[in-house]
Amino acid sequence: MSSNKEEIENFDKYAHEWWNKRGPYKLLHNLTPVRVKYIKEYTDFKNKKILDIGCGGGLLSEVMAEAGGDVTGIDASRETIKIAKNHAKEKKLKIDYKKNTLEEFIKTNKKKYDFVICFEMIEHVSNQDDLIKNLLKVCKKDSKVFFSTINRNILSFIFAKIIAEYVLHLVPKNTHTYEKFIKPSELNTLLENNGFKTIDITGVKFNPLSQSFKLSSFTEINYFLTAELNKREN
Repeated sequence: MSSNKEEIENFDKYAHEWWNKRGPYKLLHNLTPVRVKYIKEYTDFKNKKILDIGCGGGLLSEVMAEAGGDVTGIDASRETIKIAKNHAKEKKLKIDYKKNTLEEFIKTNKKKYDFVICFEMIEHVSNQDDLIKNLLKVCKKDSKVFFSTINRNILSFIFAKIIAEYVLHLVPKNTHTYEKFIKPSELNTLLENNGFKTIDITGVKFNPLSQSFKLSSFTEINYFLTAELNKREN
């Protein structure tokens, strides 16, 4: 499931901008409240063991830690993890950050988590099926897994790739590879084939004028997906 080397280098390049709310990660700052709202529809954070895969600079990890979660954040970008660690230290937050892919992490980690976050992550790995298989190794029997990713169609190509990266410069160039975008039906199939059951798919609508997000029934570009271990498989 290793992340693409060029994509990791791209994240390393912009790592120092993670906490700049007007910088290249501005949209992730704007998206974070929507991420939190979505997760809270299914669980809370207090006293939960949480794994945040592809945690970036810690935007979501810090919110969950502030709300009482026991958070572990992993990311393949060394420079990004440095930024995350330093920012958490400044905020006096106890977050266990590790420079790891999930594949590397499970070789030494024995913990199981109450829920796992996989936001803006699956579209950056080379083998999406391996990612799902590895999630099984960090989930408890009643765990939930939360995804946020980009659909694959002509609309997502135009808006999430061309306009976002090259026209409006909302995210750094080469952030995304269109071929790695994944349809909800494809993600659902991957999950089902690996013992998970999809329990929700919710769209995310972007307002380009206010550069804000809201939950929506429109899933053609960005969407959230929640899955749990299929109890019939256990």
